[in-house]
Amino acid sequence: MIKNVLIAVDGSKNSDRALDFGLDLAEKYGAVVTALNVSDSPPMGAVPMEPTMISGASMGAFSKNLQKFHEETLNKAVAYAKSVKPDVVVFPKFREGHPSSEIVAEAKEGGFDVVVVGHRGSGRVREMFMGSVSEKVVHSAPCSVIIVR
Repeated sequence: MIKNVLIAVDGSKNSDRALDFGLDLAEKYGAVVTALNVSDSPPMGAVPMEPTMISGASMGAFSKNLQKFHEETLNKAVAYAKSVKPDVVVFPKFREGHPSSEIVAEAKEGGFDVVVVGHRGSGRVREMFMGSVSEKVVHSAPCSVIIVR
């Protein structure tokens, strides 16, 4: 029986499809949904390392803007969910860290029955070296995982 659904949301089209699928699933089974957004630290190359290019104040602003982006993404997903499935209970959840690790940790800590994630089509070479978030979640989650294309 499915009573507790975790849906990973990041604002991408695949994530939006995962949200729709997860909401339909929750509605069908009368389950509760947690919409999870994870803020990953930016890659080192995304932040200028030249001391003249960045100050503590601008780094703080960058971090604040990044957090605001993730909060807005999560708020949009929850608002959308409530508009299309008003009878489904949806809780927002925000975590910081590596996306696949945080999704798996939330699945374990929350006792979820299923995790719904979007498929992300990164190139085969990149996937070979890094693996995709969805693939890592499938291999590590303590429950069933549905990957939505």
